[in-house]
Amino acid sequence: MNYASPVLVDEAIYLNGERLVDCTDAPAGAFHWIGLHDSSVNELLKYQKRFGFNDLAVEDALSGKQRPKLDVYPEHILIVLKTVSYNAQTERIIVGDLTLFVGPEVLLAVRHGEALPLQSVRADLEHHPEKLRGGPTAVVHEIIDRLVDQYVDVAANLAEDVEQIEDDVFDDETPAPASRMYFVKRELIEFSRAVLPLVGPLTQLSAGTVPQIDPASANLFSDVRDNLLKVIDEAQALNELMEAALHANLALIQVKQNEDMRKISAYVGIGAVPTMVAGIYGMNFKHLPELEWRYGYFIVMGALALVSFTMFRVFRRNKWL
Repeated sequence: MNYASPVLVDEAIYLNGERLVDCTDAPAGAFHWIGLHDSSVNELLKYQKRFGFNDLAVEDALSGKQRPKLDVYPEHILIVLKTVSYNAQTERIIVGDLTLFVGPEVLLAVRHGEALPLQSVRADLEHHPEKLRGGPTAVVHEIIDRLVDQYVDVAANLAEDVEQIEDDVFDDETPAPASRMYFVKRELIEFSRAVLPLVGPLTQLSAGTVPQIDPASANLFSDVRDNLLKVIDEAQALNELMEAALHANLALIQVKQNEDMRKISAYVGIGAVPTMVAGIYGMNFKHLPELEWRYGYFIVMGALALVSFTMFRVFRRNKWL
């Protein structure tokens, strides 16, 4: 049954992998799959009363600021996930929240943000009833597997950003824009914060000891965990590359500043000699030796030009200019 409510995305009952048309009463062995998007307090409290969800779990689902985790309650389990997507136009990642209430006969998904729409997950599973026969466990595995696949795509996009920064830093040997480097570094940190804590819940699921989750699916969750660890390794490697790029960029900035200071010092040195001589001639002495020379002025000017040119050549040979 599909609803037009902006909060309730979809609600259905599944039996032996097939969606039932009549959702008024669930037969034995069936389970409810309910999807909520940006749910309100009243909407979630309605389902809490209906399925007996724990108060602390409901509070976590409403906060939207929990790190990925898996909590076990007597009535159900709670899985908190972070959805991550990459916006190619702004080159920023978008982080959302996905909370799963998993009981023996219910799976309630509460989603905040647009990072991982679950309609496609539901549609794909409905086309593969052999998977849906696994009940809520199969849905949980499919959602987390899609989530980790999304992490892989985001990591690939972040890798392209880091490569572009490396090109900016090293190709022309000129400092890269510090603002872009800062934003990419910040996105890597945000991505790691969303991805890294998921290792704990997946380790629990792959152990096959979590209530409400079929122990036979432990190998499936273990495979997802391995993919997640690869993403984490990639994120850490990108973070280290960014650190190296930041240090290299800082070194280039210092080299550029040193070059500028050498140029300034060289020009000051060249200008010091004529300034000194002009200062001497500007003094009010009655007897200056060369004033009586017919060619004294030309000799002095030539000497200044020679000294200045010699200093220029010396600075140029030492690559100060």
